Amino acid sequence: MEILEIRTLRGPNYWSGYWKKLIIMRLDIGEYEERPSHKIDGFYGRMMDLMPSLLSHGCSYGEEGGFLRRVKEGTWAGHIIEHFALEMQTLAGMDVGYGRTRETDEPGIYNVVFGYLEEEVGRYVGRAAVRLFLDLAEGRPIEEVKAALARDIQEMREIREDVRFGPSTGSIVEEAETRGIPYIRLNDQSLVQLGYGVHQKRIQATTTSKTNMISVDIAGDKSATKKLLGEMGVPVPKGYRIRDLDELEETIDAIGWPVVVKPLDGNHGKGATVGIRDLEHARAAFEKAKEYSRWVIVEKMLEGSDFRALVVNNRLIAVAERIPAHVVGDGRRTIQQLIDETNSDPRRGYGHENVLTQITIDNQTLRCIANAGHTLESVLPAGEMLTLKTTANISTGGTAIDRTDEVHPENVFLFERIARIIGLDIAGIDIIATNVAEPLRESGGGIIEVNAAPGFRMHLAPSEGIGRNVAEHVVEMLFPPGVPSRIPIFAITGTNGKTTTTRLIAHILKGSGKTVGFTTTDGTYIQNQQIVTGDNTGPVSAQLVLKDPTVEVAVLETARGGIIRAGLGFDFCDVGIVLNVAEDHLGLKDVNTLEDLARVKSVVPRAVGKRGYAVLNAEDENVYKMKELVDGHLVYFSMDENHPNIRRQAERGRISCVYENGYITILKGKWKVRIEKAVNIPLTYGGRAEFMIQNVLAATLGCFVHGVSLEDIRVGLTTFNAGTAQTPGRLNFIEIGDTTVLMDYAHNPAGITGLTKFIKKLPNKYRTVVINGTGDRRDEDIRELARIAAETFDRIVLRRGNYLRGRSEEEMTQLLQEGIAQSEHKPQVRIIPDSREAIRHAIKHARKGELVVTLADLVPKDISYVLEYRDEVLQSKADV
Repeated sequence: MEILEIRTLRGPNYWSGYWKKLIIMRLDIGEYEERPSHKIDGFYGRMMDLMPSLLSHGCSYGEEGGFLRRVKEGTWAGHIIEHFALEMQTLAGMDVGYGRTRETDEPGIYNVVFGYLEEEVGRYVGRAAVRLFLDLAEGRPIEEVKAALARDIQEMREIREDVRFGPSTGSIVEEAETRGIPYIRLNDQSLVQLGYGVHQKRIQATTTSKTNMISVDIAGDKSATKKLLGEMGVPVPKGYRIRDLDELEETIDAIGWPVVVKPLDGNHGKGATVGIRDLEHARAAFEKAKEYSRWVIVEKMLEGSDFRALVVNNRLIAVAERIPAHVVGDGRRTIQQLIDETNSDPRRGYGHENVLTQITIDNQTLRCIANAGHTLESVLPAGEMLTLKTTANISTGGTAIDRTDEVHPENVFLFERIARIIGLDIAGIDIIATNVAEPLRESGGGIIEVNAAPGFRMHLAPSEGIGRNVAEHVVEMLFPPGVPSRIPIFAITGTNGKTTTTRLIAHILKGSGKTVGFTTTDGTYIQNQQIVTGDNTGPVSAQLVLKDPTVEVAVLETARGGIIRAGLGFDFCDVGIVLNVAEDHLGLKDVNTLEDLARVKSVVPRAVGKRGYAVLNAEDENVYKMKELVDGHLVYFSMDENHPNIRRQAERGRISCVYENGYITILKGKWKVRIEKAVNIPLTYGGRAEFMIQNVLAATLGCFVHGVSLEDIRVGLTTFNAGTAQTPGRLNFIEIGDTTVLMDYAHNPAGITGLTKFIKKLPNKYRTVVINGTGDRRDEDIRELARIAAETFDRIVLRRGNYLRGRSEEEMTQLLQEGIAQSEHKPQVRIIPDSREAIRHAIKHARKGELVVTLADLVPKDISYVLEYRDEVLQSKADV
């Protein structure tokens, strides 16, 4: 058994209309293709001994025990591994419910698909599930298998803790999602972008784009915070800042016991020790604090309980009482046994997985136990409470009690005033007092710290009292009612015409006054500036545009490869355009038929939001069928205003775009709104390039339904030129002496069919084409490309392609020659492997008035070769 590939889908995809986060594991099950589960001796019994919880899996039967029934009847290894991957995640505290296993056209090879919550866990569990299946199938001793499963589950939990959002960040992201606000994780920690483009805001844990950094510095300097608050009449404990151990005793004499020792610029309780009552422990606490800061705060310890007040946007949102990790003796059990019992509470888990965290026994715990005169083996007297940590943080095993509803109005005013004094948008205020129901000035309480980036966990899920949705106040602060978080997204897919349509839409939108980011096979652009070169039609490039803080509209060419590899780079789009579906890239990644390819392309219209528009080709039946998958509005384009699908749309009073009587026309029901004559649109070459007219129809319709004015659309159409600047490699004409050179990107049978149909309308008597194949096409597609070329051109120059992708140069040339031989027309054929030399040869030996066509797979290179030769010709004429 061998894992051939693991892919991670992170957005809308062709496997599921709901689950965006999926692992696709391509698996060769080897000998187990002939050994379904009922033919593996003892497999079912060992599996049930190991994971009885598989009983809950309904599988295709849709009822409890359904999967077990399939195993008894006999099912294949890939299907079992899918269920193992799902259940192992559930046992590790990550419940995901989506799984599919599908055979491929290759015997014994399956696509095993399952959901995940954390990507790294998903990739790990795929491999672990394969190991688990093999252990059971090969009869490894069950106790060893159980131990291996336990290790895998713990490893998954640890991976999750390393990569997941913390409780605070996670709560903000979840709240944003419930409001329809998209997010992008910007690093592997807690830096997150909320919203897209120009409307984005950023958070890092509970620091936001509104957080004042001067205020953060003040809060980080405990001495400065206390001084500022004290001068403003806020009750604070007496204390001093020291740097040397020699100053410690004198300082304590000045303030009196008990004391608190903590680092000057620490946070989250790191390096802090409370309740110190003798010099020996004070010295140890000083050394501990010095690990975190050059300066140390020594202050009078206030008597009372530990409270945390959370203020967001100058409003008190929640107050919690914090209690350090502790155990209470019963006179029978040892301290170790009491800790074990406390950790057995189902509310306690590893890291942040549950409401409470398990208590770990570390050096700090051992010091607390020793200071109380005990060891781990001591039997704690009945009723005696033993504190196990020096701080009350939830992350170290502490507990929290919600006290929000008990806070005295005077304290509410005080806490909100403190946040304003420090200047923090989100402030965690630490209070020591007997309670918060009385004013601090009466109870003798005081403020000991103000924290920037405070944790939310104690408020979200206190161990006692009601949880507070504090994250909603953060999101409301960042995105008040009526403030947008999204930018419009256009997504364009299809077999041919994507890049031209994308560029045309971007041009129209720029002309309407918008800052546009767009992606194409040539690169990523912000306005007219190319940011990245190369084929940028996948989700990474899409997110580059969506992360740019200047972009007001995103126009994203969305190709098959990116959809298959990782899904879409956005959650939904406002306008989704499907131009056509033709045979191309078949035989790759289990996309073997035109129907398979249409299913991949359909991801785009399926991702159209409910208020958005799917723009579909009414003449392409594979595209038209996609209407069944769309939640948003449906609009169509066609070269034929009388096409049945267009007529049905018109009868329903809905919108279409058609080519009629030489016009690009919007149909609103049966009413016509003529936009412009095709002959006035440079891209159509006087209306001769029908495939370009189709691109114009799609772009016009997409912009129209988005609300772009007719005048802006008209101006955009008539000012967009099919040159190397605006549409590189798409019908680019360059005159070199008596020769016309046409550069195009046609790279599949459908593309070259449209191109040759246009070329036959041109006046050139002689025609030469420079052509190459692309390695990731089927043999028959490469032959067909060459055959179609041979029907139109009287000379063909074969060159080496830039993307052989595993094929040899000789194999590619042979396929092209076989295709040419299939044509009834017999053109002259010359083989010149080097692209530069092939192009120069074709132009140099062109007959007067000849059309030389280069079909590029690397557009910038072809353009540079042609321009280089043109400049040489011009220079030679100038020299004469």
